[in-house]
Parts: sequence; C-alpha cells; structure tokens
Amino acid sequence: MSAAQHMNVAMMTSGGLAPCLSSSVAYLIEFWASALKEGKISGLNIRMYVDGYKGVLTGDSTVISPEIYDECACLHDLGGSPI
Repeated sequence: MSAAQHMNVAMMTSGGLAPCLSSSVAYLIEFWASALKEGKISGLNIRMYVDGYKGVLTGDSTVISPEIYDECACLHDLGGSPI
C-alpha cells in the first residue's frame, strides 16, 4: 500500500446465518479505516453488495459512510451477515 493510493474495497456475501460473516465485515472496515487514519492510503470507499452475485450484477450495493467506520465493532458480536 502506498499513501498515494485511493482504495476502493468491495465485499459481498451470500447472506445467511454464519457466525463469522458479521465479524468479517467489521474486520474489513476496521482494517481499511485504520490504514486511512495511519496515512497508509490517501482515500477509501467501502462498498457492500447485497444478495451476493445478484447484487454485483444489478448494482445493488451501499457505500459505507466514513462517519460509521468507528462504529462497526458491534458487528463482531452478531451472527449472519449485515449486508
């Protein structure tokens, strides 16, 4: 990673009740938000696709607002997928 890089990160899941999914989403957000705060990257967009490949194909997604990067830790305590 270079501080000159603006990162576009995307994640999709197939949904369902899998205990690790919410925590994985939280970790992804925490990792890249930390890289941004530490100046390792110059910018960040995190996009979450809904309904797995269907969301990718139809463009059904949401961009995670930078204002909530620090609030995602609660996802570590949930099962399933927040996407």
